[in-house]
Amino acid sequence: MPSLYIDGVNAPEEIKNQLKVLSKDILFEREVTKGGNGYLFFGENKILGTTIAVKFYYWGGEEEFHAEPTTLATIVSPHVLSVQNAGLIDGDWAYFLTPYCENGDMDDVIERTEIGNIKALDLTCELLMGVGSLHEQRYLHRDLKPANIYIGETNQSIIGDFGSIKLVPEGLDNIPASSHAVLYRPPESITTNSYGFEGDIYQAGIILYQLLGGHLPYDEVSWLSASERKHYNQLGTEADKSIFADQCIMTKIKKGKLLNLNSLPPWVPMNLKRAIKKATHISPQKRFPTVSAFHVQLNNLKPTVPDWIIEAGVPTLRDVTSYKVFLAEHNVTIKKSRAMGQWRKDNSFTANNIAEAVEQINQNN
Repeated sequence: MPSLYIDGVNAPEEIKNQLKVLSKDILFEREVTKGGNGYLFFGENKILGTTIAVKFYYWGGEEEFHAEPTTLATIVSPHVLSVQNAGLIDGDWAYFLTPYCENGDMDDVIERTEIGNIKALDLTCELLMGVGSLHEQRYLHRDLKPANIYIGETNQSIIGDFGSIKLVPEGLDNIPASSHAVLYRPPESITTNSYGFEGDIYQAGIILYQLLGGHLPYDEVSWLSASERKHYNQLGTEADKSIFADQCIMTKIKKGKLLNLNSLPPWVPMNLKRAIKKATHISPQKRFPTVSAFHVQLNNLKPTVPDWIIEAGVPTLRDVTSYKVFLAEHNVTIKKSRAMGQWRKDNSFTANNIAEAVEQINQNN
């Protein structure tokens, strides 16, 4: 792959100059614009031959809350991307150098839709373990979202993108909020511009909701009512439209109406819905008190959660006796298989839709 033309990248001169310094050891190959929070570049270490990622981010000289690279580098967790190098460019910009995860990020997983209840729980629990490692050092991530969570070699969650991480000084419970990713901003970050440990829990709850199949469109227009959309279309510039849409979304967040638990597939049990509702409660004090408490709750629920998954577009329960639910022209057909044997039609169920089929199968299993 040809090397990146550094003078042609879409970044401030300070970042271009630092890229040239780093290029003594790194062959930069491409710039990545996905995510929009800072500037991300991929390359190869000329000596080791390993693929790396370099993220430049705005830190603004907030020394009181700055995440010290030396401290982040000491965090050893299979669910936190290791920091191999870091530095400050000037009073505005800093950077981190980390390994590159070839399996993509959690957005890629969600887009495939074939995750299933148990895998969604596993990915969320791994995420919570990574967040716990940050919280132990009094760091808040503040920008947990699928695009910032990578998938490792064994398909595990790995927290990346440290551009919004801040330190909570001793004696404080919260710090100024991050303005990134409106969809994932906790209510208190909008109403009081504050962000505490409960904010990361809120964001992890949204991610669990998405992994389980909850509706959370990234298109800003999807969040607008008919009257709001009419006003939106009358605005003159794209910037004005984006500001108006963000205001509409933040109003939903403040009212606790961002997530629609009814949009979850019928095979997501009520106890998981209650866990999401608690994690994303409008009041920080009513969420899980720690990421560990959230993790423990999910682990306790896991044995009771049926392992429904979408296989080749078909809802499938994987168990000693497995079931598939087919819907064609409003007719429901159920097939079952014992111990991975042949699939046979099961006429003992009388479901009229997928939700009824799932309920009957869960009761029977």
